[in-house]
Amino acid sequence: MKILLPKKSLVFLMLSGAYADTNSLILENDAMIGRDHHYTNGMYYTWMGENNSSSLDLLNFIDLEQKNLVFSISHAIFTPQNKKTSDKDLNDLPYAGYLGFNFLTYKSSANFFHELGLNVGMVGPSTQADSLQKNFHSLIGNSEPKGWDNQLGDDFLYGISYNIGYKTNPININDLNLDFTTNVRVDLGNFYTGALLGGAVRLSSFPSQSFVTAGNFIGANESLLLNYEKKKNFNWALSLGLFYNKFDQYYLVDEARNQGYTIPRLDYLVGEKLSFDCYYNSYKVSLYVRSIDIESKGSSSSSNEKTGGISFVWKWD
Repeated sequence: MKILLPKKSLVFLMLSGAYADTNSLILENDAMIGRDHHYTNGMYYTWMGENNSSSLDLLNFIDLEQKNLVFSISHAIFTPQNKKTSDKDLNDLPYAGYLGFNFLTYKSSANFFHELGLNVGMVGPSTQADSLQKNFHSLIGNSEPKGWDNQLGDDFLYGISYNIGYKTNPININDLNLDFTTNVRVDLGNFYTGALLGGAVRLSSFPSQSFVTAGNFIGANESLLLNYEKKKNFNWALSLGLFYNKFDQYYLVDEARNQGYTIPRLDYLVGEKLSFDCYYNSYKVSLYVRSIDIESKGSSSSSNEKTGGISFVWKWD
């Protein structure tokens, strides 16, 4: 049975929250930087409700006043490097589509946040990753990938996460503002189990109150919407983020190995993200590039993934 959620329900969710609270839409693709590699495309939508002191408090052991509920949906596409053959390549990552739903609750202040998340999702043909990629390749005039008949089969995924972040107060430097955000995140689940340590520095034309977490390898970065504020005039920000991600389990690699692929297990990755943000009124548009060096267990070689992205944030009353 095919699930049409990536195409139709994503649009519905965007429109249903368009006139309230804070929303974001992120589009990522390695074609933006001229490469077609393993993680090839991602689409992420996030809705964050306003501060609601009367909402259910799952973090009642945290003494912070602001509470926000968040929902996000993630869709990602993975392929081997050689997409011109229909034969299965047991020495490379298999074709796979990922669809995930995150439900999160936050307790935060101007400088700290705690995030508790529950995620459910799936991998397999029901994500319609093959149709999405073939249509996109047709749109931009690229050749159609040939090996989607070998993609990983349908499987149900689940997990929990906990994320803690701290942001410094903005420091004024010659009419510009500098701040730094660091965060620690732990995930446990059958798609991904691991830990992340990240940090990002931001230079901006105004004293921003939002957090600027570096993000993660795959998925929405919901904490970027915390304390998001409107700006009446044009403003900008430039940020550089670094993160270290240690893996214990990663479904796409581990399941492929169970099916006879000879690829090594992931050990850790080190990522960098450079982003330029433009603010005007209720909107923010960000352009960014991300580079990730991936290390595998029992292997002296490493690989590099580069991805470009564009992010839209809007907050309408």
